[in-house]
Amino acid sequence: MTRGAMFAAALAGTLVSGSPRTAHADADRVKFLADKLNSDDPRVRTSAALALGASNEDGAVDPLCGALKDSAEVVRQASAVAMKRLGRASAVPCLQARLENEGNDGVKIAIGRAIESISAARGGGGGGGGGDDKIKDNASAKYYISLSTIANSTGRSQPEVESVVVKAIKTKLEAAGTVQLAPTKETSDAAKETLKKRKMSGFYLAIAVDKFDYSNGNLRVKVKIGVFTYPGKSLLGNVDKALTKEGVSSGDKSSEDQLLDMAAGLASEQFAQNASAFL
Repeated sequence: MTRGAMFAAALAGTLVSGSPRTAHADADRVKFLADKLNSDDPRVRTSAALALGASNEDGAVDPLCGALKDSAEVVRQASAVAMKRLGRASAVPCLQARLENEGNDGVKIAIGRAIESISAARGGGGGGGGGDDKIKDNASAKYYISLSTIANSTGRSQPEVESVVVKAIKTKLEAAGTVQLAPTKETSDAAKETLKKRKMSGFYLAIAVDKFDYSNGNLRVKVKIGVFTYPGKSLLGNVDKALTKEGVSSGDKSSEDQLLDMAAGLASEQFAQNASAFL
């Protein structure tokens, strides 16, 4: 076994330690693993990324975000897998950003699965409608759409953000006239049966909202929608929309809600108008 392979194995071995650790020791371990992401050996970087994913530490998010830009595809894929396991909503913005620029299909799939998993976990289960309100039936629908819960990085409460974003998305999708929304927490078998019976194409929309940016006296809001097959959830692409309002003081909820509503509506409208291009 080469020295690099031996060190990678040693890193992997740190995952099974059962001894109790202090918070300081946890932070030191995250720093140790983050430093190994700068190794010349991609095997060491891969093992370090996976170990960070198993650390259950918030501090692991930033180094893993950086590793999504690694020159080695195996490291980028391991970093996406690690962030899926870590399950932090704060990882979604960098996952979405990398998704736009990633050229390798395998890495894209891993990133997409991480986004979908984190989004679903934030809502305590699978997506599928963003709420339990009654779903309108559209007999002429061409597309069957399941909505994730919102990966919310804004700092606002989950109910506040979901109430604005989900309403805006549903309104635009229903207005398109070609969409049938799927029920919340629908099983894969039930989805397949509906798609077969009604001869529709299925999409899963993984929705994320970035942290509000109050730079230079302005407010910038960004809503991201990852587009997946449904119920299989293979990544197809993404639709993002960012809006800015000038002269806004930090914490202006009215302006935040206004831009959230507009950005979510425009992103979902763009998807609905171009849904066939994702097939």
